[in-house]
Amino acid sequence: MAKDVITVNSATVACEGSGPDSGHPKIYLTFKAGGSEVVCPYCSRTFVLAEGAKIAHGH
Repeated sequence: MAKDVITVNSATVACEGSGPDSGHPKIYLTFKAGGSEVVCPYCSRTFVLAEGAKIAHGH
């Protein structure tokens, strides 16, 4: 099975698998400082931070 990889520009992403009817509960994943990849613990979908995208460090 091919790895599901999605490139994003945001430090926080939402994942709900294949969709609201056939996926998993919607969860929000946040990239760690200096990190370039985050993996959904439910479906293993991988989110990769786009080249040149910056993670804002705030509160």
